Amino acid sequence: MKPQVIEFKVGSPLQRPPSPAPTPSIVTDPAQLNDAIMARFHSRIYTRGEVVLPAVPSLVDYYVQGLSEIFVAIGKPFTEEELENLKNILLPQLEDGFRASPHSNVIFRYDPSETGGITYNVSHVIASMTDQYKTWVETREPPLFGSHPDTKLLEVAKSLHHLPQINILDIGAGTGRNTLPLARMGYSVDALEVTPVFAEQIEAAATAEELPIRVYNADILGPLVRMAPAYYSLAVAAEVVSHFRDADQLRLLLAKMCDGLHSGGLFLFNTFMAIDGYEPDQLTREMSEINWSTIFTREDIAYAMNDLPLELIEEMPVYEYEKMNLPAEAWPPTGWFDNWANGRDLFWLPEQKTPMELRWLLCRRL
Repeated sequence: MKPQVIEFKVGSPLQRPPSPAPTPSIVTDPAQLNDAIMARFHSRIYTRGEVVLPAVPSLVDYYVQGLSEIFVAIGKPFTEEELENLKNILLPQLEDGFRASPHSNVIFRYDPSETGGITYNVSHVIASMTDQYKTWVETREPPLFGSHPDTKLLEVAKSLHHLPQINILDIGAGTGRNTLPLARMGYSVDALEVTPVFAEQIEAAATAEELPIRVYNADILGPLVRMAPAYYSLAVAAEVVSHFRDADQLRLLLAKMCDGLHSGGLFLFNTFMAIDGYEPDQLTREMSEINWSTIFTREDIAYAMNDLPLELIEEMPVYEYEKMNLPAEAWPPTGWFDNWANGRDLFWLPEQKTPMELRWLLCRRL
């Protein structure tokens, strides 16, 4: 507040000074004094820190409310205007981070200001799926994805025994859980893996066992990745589409498979599908991406396959099929598989069924 200034001008009539303020009364009420002590005490609290928020734009109001509660708790409450300003700063960072990668985080850092309040800054940090898997390698015990190949894949591969030459493409091959067993069965296998450390592990195993495997460190969705025309009898993408962002990426994958498969060739993939009658909202779709459980509806699948020379010939639940056919010692494939495959990484419903299901889809190239 600016001090009051009384101006006197030479030659002007004498002006009376303002009346003195009344003498303030002395406060002795203990409750009022305690409040006064705490009001002064809060000016001596210095707090600094950071809050890491997954970059989910639909949660901006939830985040603002949570941050507001933090500052109320430390005696630095925000006004409604300050909260609205925080939202306007936070939302673009959430949108930019999420647009770049579903694995991005927004960092909210705060420090004490000279006036006794706080100052803050907001930024986003982009992380990739490769970054996440690098952390897995550093912190988790192998096998990261299970010790046994997918039984549905082996069944489909065996159905092609009538062909004189069987070339198989394993997309998102990981550490070779499917690649290596297929090659040991005598198939010629190309492994496509985006995470360098995983590609190196497959390469080392293939070299040690002299297996018919070629390893490519690449992203199947990359614009420079082209399929050898009509070369493969079978392609598989197990636990890969769950990392996709939308139906356009799925359509791109299917289009590339149409290029690489010969007529009659098969493409087996799994994906999370919403149960019939359930339509995921924007928050659900965003959260499914950051939880590696991207959800598609039947309409999304139909859009992705529209006008492509592919036909869907078989569909079934992954969890039930693999549990029924894997050896007892191989079930569950990993400690995280049960919750993930049943949609509980997105919807935490430990005693109930979620409105999504991981399903095998088998397509034939026309």
